[in-house]
Amino acid sequence: MESFDISTLEKLRSAVNNLVSQFSSRQLVLLEGPLGSGKTQTVRYIVEELGGGEICSPSFAIHNIYETPKGDIDHIDLYRLDDDDDIASTGFWDIFEKDEGLVLIEWSNYLAKNEVPTYWDQITLKIDVSDSGERQLNALDVPKK
Repeated sequence: MESFDISTLEKLRSAVNNLVSQFSSRQLVLLEGPLGSGKTQTVRYIVEELGGGEICSPSFAIHNIYETPKGDIDHIDLYRLDDDDDIASTGFWDIFEKDEGLVLIEWSNYLAKNEVPTYWDQITLKIDVSDSGERQLNALDVPKK
């Protein structure tokens, strides 16, 4: 596990840039943290680091795709989904039929970890917020390159 102090946006950007350099060509990023903790901002910095443009939270659209010079990024938000049937109806599982890509899933704790495709490299980015508002990004299952 790697931990990063993300008490400022600059520190979050630095942590994200460090992690993106370790992503594989078939990378699944599971984002966890309370509402307003910085999951979407983390996605924004990942997309920017890979040369992509503006992003928006897919809370209502469920699934957004961003084009970057390094390939498409699938950004999924599971917050508004109620059950496995809702997930299946979004075309979620079809994303993993690609030979390579980057899939970012906000509210991944709504997805059973034993259902996540094991043939994709996985990293969990968990944002913890203390009572005083300090933020810590904990990266679990960081790929070793």
